[in-house]
Amino acid sequence: MPELSVVVPVYDNWWLTARCLRTLDALRSRGRVSFETIVVDNGSTDETPRAIASFPWVRYLRHETNRNFAGACNAGARLAQAPLTLLLNNDAYPLGDAFEPLVAAFERPEVAIAGGALFFEDGVTQAAGLVLLANAHWHYRCRNLPATLAAVQRARDALAVSGAAMTVRTDWFVESGFDESFVNGFEDVDLCLRALAEQRTIAYVPAARFAHYEAASAGRFDREAENERHFYARWATSLAALPRTARGETGAISVRAARDEEPLLAAARNDLEAALCAFGHPVVHGGIGAWRRLDRRFRRAAALTWFAGECPQPGIAIEDRGDRTATIRTRGAVTLEIPWLPCASLDRVARLGVRRARDPSCAVVGVVGGDEAARAVERCGYSAVRITAPMLLGEQSAEVACVAHFRLTDASAFGSVLLAQSGLPSVVPAAGPLRELFAPDVALLCEPGTLRDALALLLGDPGARDRYGALIAADARRRFSPRRSAIRVVDLLCAARFGFERPAAARSNTPLSR
Repeated sequence: MPELSVVVPVYDNWWLTARCLRTLDALRSRGRVSFETIVVDNGSTDETPRAIASFPWVRYLRHETNRNFAGACNAGARLAQAPLTLLLNNDAYPLGDAFEPLVAAFERPEVAIAGGALFFEDGVTQAAGLVLLANAHWHYRCRNLPATLAAVQRARDALAVSGAAMTVRTDWFVESGFDESFVNGFEDVDLCLRALAEQRTIAYVPAARFAHYEAASAGRFDREAENERHFYARWATSLAALPRTARGETGAISVRAARDEEPLLAAARNDLEAALCAFGHPVVHGGIGAWRRLDRRFRRAAALTWFAGECPQPGIAIEDRGDRTATIRTRGAVTLEIPWLPCASLDRVARLGVRRARDPSCAVVGVVGGDEAARAVERCGYSAVRITAPMLLGEQSAEVACVAHFRLTDASAFGSVLLAQSGLPSVVPAAGPLRELFAPDVALLCEPGTLRDALALLLGDPGARDRYGALIAADARRRFSPRRSAIRVVDLLCAARFGFERPAAARSNTPLSR
């Protein structure tokens, strides 16, 4: 009998499921915990039902209708043969042997739920458990902060952990289960609060590390408001007894950019500023006039310096690091440095001047790089077109079969992710920051000596171009959205103004207006 049952709920996005299953397959041979894997398909309409056969060791349950995250997890747990069940999103996967510390957490008989540390694709913390803020909002602890922080690395009992990688006692979960009246939101926190009400313990296990795309499923937030109302109607009174956590707040953002700003950097900044405004943060350029402080948001202002040197306190500077991805550096209550998260909006994709050629016989390669990069492509027997800033901004046009990325388009990687979001199949014959942007299952990563073979694969097979084009677009549109980048900026600005999270007194038991 296995020690652990891994239940993976899925709905389309086979490429993510395959990535998760490949990681689990590798762990089957080298991990110390014996486990089974159960994939519960909520009626996928993509290749999932056919492609799952390539993983014959997986137990597969298909629903003809979408029973959402809660229903799929509940159904999978009823099939589980192990005493412990890991509920694992298909957009998540373990980093190393995450299973051994999770199983060890249940040596304490009072533990009903255990969750590991979640990280974004670039290694930045996504969640070190969940905390309840003073205003009764739930928040991922240490979101967008460095993975090296003590609060991320220290094991503890928690109020709640994320359902993206949540381990439960199988018998207890089959009896209790997720409440299926929650539709893709709040079912994990609801379960945790029910466990606490039964005097059970929830363990945060930092040694169990997972990467998580976050919100990769279509419609993830469609029922968020309804879920929130349902949750607080049930739990508002009970929240009064729970400890609270304070984190910083940021209102307006004063942005400073270079006077001779490059066009691609200006476009990237504009997309980021639009996302910040959409989250309710007024953006101003330069100083903040005294009259503006009549608006409370301007009394909680912070500064953002965009590739223009040092920033005032409190604030952050986004800086070019040359041979690696640009970074965000805080200045103020704490000093931190984490990777910049590139972004480009889908409106920019629509205006992009570089298009994929409709002619399947096209043998023109778009080149991001200098003259030597173009000559390298031409030595492989293909025509090369250098991709320029006017093309990326829609001021000039070009049709290509694929793109060869020899370097970043600009310090913010705006043009690089824009090309990826557009679905142009890509070859990456360079190391460094490009390997941080493009995963090996969505782009052809190669060494300079194998460039010819990589180009031949794409240019000789229209099906391969279609496949890699769809993969790189799906990956880039999730990872490099202005929404995600704006959240990272705000989280770092909050830390610059306030410092790290700390205990707080309750201000409310519900964030909803009455």
